[in-house]
Amino acid sequence: MSERTADDLAAKDTLLAATLLAIGGYALGNIVLVFFDVLLGVGGIEVLNNPLRAQIVGTVAIQGVAFIGGSLYFLAVTDRWELLRVHLPSARDLALVVLGYGLLTGSFYAFSVVYEALGISAAESGVVAAGMENPMLLLLLVPLSLVLVGPGEELFYRGVVQGWLRESFGPVGAVLTASVLFASIHVPGLVGASATSVVATLAIITFLAVYLGALYEYTGNLVVPALVHGLYNATQFLLAYGQATGGL
Repeated sequence: MSERTADDLAAKDTLLAATLLAIGGYALGNIVLVFFDVLLGVGGIEVLNNPLRAQIVGTVAIQGVAFIGGSLYFLAVTDRWELLRVHLPSARDLALVVLGYGLLTGSFYAFSVVYEALGISAAESGVVAAGMENPMLLLLLVPLSLVLVGPGEELFYRGVVQGWLRESFGPVGAVLTASVLFASIHVPGLVGASATSVVATLAIITFLAVYLGALYEYTGNLVVPALVHGLYNATQFLLAYGQATGGL
């Protein structure tokens, strides 16, 4: 077997393993959610039938237990801590957080303007739809975005998955592949939408993922995209809360 053939096979194995890991992490989170539902149900507390509790417990189960806990377990068992590039943010890092947040938020509204001009409606997230019925959910998601969602998704998809892919595909290939995998797990959360709306929303999510992945590669510090991601999500939930309560 030639050296190139061996490298190609290794790259395919890495791609398959990273794909299974990316999808498996999300699946694990949902299994943990069901476990919590059963466990709390024994005590008379309904979870899945209550949108507010389902979202809170789901965030803890998926982003907390599966993404953060699963990532740390994977890195410990495989002893691949070198995949993770993280350190206390410097003044430059914090400046890039502010700049990155501003650019990402501006990009989202650029998508909105373009879609409106084209007559395209993005699919509504099931989380936001539930929040419109219960605005308190949107408020609770603001701190959860900063504490669990941003850090959890960045640790798992940028730190572990993208870091693993980088070894075989380089930074550009790793960012693009990890971003597609990240976008794919959001499909089940898009409710009552046409195929066009789903594609439009996935385009936004993929752009967000590529942006955060590139930011991670540029800064070499996972804290930066984690903060940008958390702040971005928190802002979206605050704006949705304003709409749900008539403030916007």
